[in-house]
Amino acid sequence: MSEEYRKPEYSSIEDEGLGIDFMAIFAKLLKRWKFILVVSCIFGVLGIISALTMQRKWNVSMTLAPEFQRTTSSSVATIASMMGMNMSNMNSSADALNITLFPEICSSTPFLTQLFDVPVQPYISPSKLAEGAKEPPVTTVYNHVLGLDKPKKGLSKWLSRGKDEESFEDDSVLNPQSLTYNQYNVMKALRQSISVNVNNKTGVTNISVTMDDRRIVTQVADTVCKMLQNYVIDYRTKKAKSDYDYYVKLADEAHEKLVKAQAAYAARVDYDRGVILQSVNSVRQRLQEEANLANQVYTQMVQQREMAKAKIQEAKPVYAVVQPATMPQFPMNSRKSRVLVFGFLGFFLACAWVAFGEDFLEKIKSQVKQETEE
Repeated sequence: MSEEYRKPEYSSIEDEGLGIDFMAIFAKLLKRWKFILVVSCIFGVLGIISALTMQRKWNVSMTLAPEFQRTTSSSVATIASMMGMNMSNMNSSADALNITLFPEICSSTPFLTQLFDVPVQPYISPSKLAEGAKEPPVTTVYNHVLGLDKPKKGLSKWLSRGKDEESFEDDSVLNPQSLTYNQYNVMKALRQSISVNVNNKTGVTNISVTMDDRRIVTQVADTVCKMLQNYVIDYRTKKAKSDYDYYVKLADEAHEKLVKAQAAYAARVDYDRGVILQSVNSVRQRLQEEANLANQVYTQMVQQREMAKAKIQEAKPVYAVVQPATMPQFPMNSRKSRVLVFGFLGFFLACAWVAFGEDFLEKIKSQVKQETEE
């Protein structure tokens, strides 16, 4: 009676229907340790080959803190009030460009195609330079992404032959609206390599670039940061520059009218010297008033021009590069980790085959044999 009561308590996993005997499995693994070791070594060798042939990736991150909402400085406002100008309306316009559009800007085709002609120089280790190696020649981002700066050999040359035959278009002409085969591939590769994340609360922008050369990725990251700054500065100052050019034109026209009016008045005064007729005096007075009016218009246009010039500087956003581009010392993908992953994968597959695969295969063979005999 006691045995029947204790039987459910000491029921094995096999009695519950799972059929797992860990001691038996462990015994199988010990018995077939040579097979497991051979499979693990084979996968380890494959991992070494994969690690030696893999393309190493390097990542550079930059942190940018832009300032967008700025008001007119007190000095500029004081000058404007002295000139009778109201600059409060000049800051009330809505800004269509904000920090949330930074990722879309950096992934746009016009922005990425501007990187094609950026000069870059591949990295060479100081030890090779000490041995007498020469610095690699300067190339462009376009040529580096396509691999034109490195001679192709062996398998890579054979694989790229079909692509070269497909690309028969002229790549020397760049049209963002109609890219060639190679230009589209370079633009796509750059879009995947450049990542921009914006913190909507703090406005801090993180620019991350991943490429296969540690020096080139640093140069590209710094260039992307500068291009983004220039893009925003050009947008913010476009209206102010247009106003400045307009007032420069008006000031030049007013100056020409002033010179002509003063010359006409001076010539009239010299011609009518000693004449006391009232008609002559009225003409002289009219020319003097025209010269004074031209002088007032010219003075106002010069004031407007100087204020528009000050507005250009006022509209420029201020940037703080919190984390500049620094050449990375370690790649993203480690060769050691890849070898370990391959070795562990081989060990796991070999253990799984010894523990379950062989029995499962024998069971299938026996079932097939029984069905054929029946």
